[in-house]
Amino acid sequence: MSRPTILSFDQIKDELFTQWDITGHQLNRHLLSMSLTGTPDVVADLITFPPGFVHHMHRHPHADQFVLPLKGSVRFAGVPGRFVDLAPGQLLVVPRNSWHEVRNTSDEDCQVFHFFTGVGAIEDIGFEPWDSSGAPAE
Repeated sequence: MSRPTILSFDQIKDELFTQWDITGHQLNRHLLSMSLTGTPDVVADLITFPPGFVHHMHRHPHADQFVLPLKGSVRFAGVPGRFVDLAPGQLLVVPRNSWHEVRNTSDEDCQVFHFFTGVGAIEDIGFEPWDSSGAPAE
């Protein structure tokens, strides 16, 4: 049986994350997953997006995603060409299979609490990029 656990963000090391569909990089602090904390239905990270960061249009078919800015602001696009800026105190809900893009358009780091529900490992969320012609990649 599991027991309550306190996680101190500053005691979890940053991991540099890059990927072919990201402009720049992000820093991840892995907080919750089945392997880390025994949480079978939640995966969560504390993520820092440096200035200029872009995770280009993509979707996750197997998990709902939530983004809660803690510091700075993040620009979210749900449809190419349309966006909203999110600030601390706002929670973004991205239902599974929804196309989205995330950017840091400011000149300061943005830090977000980022989590997925319905899966116990980041590998299980699924990932599908938007191709450059404007259609989902096959």
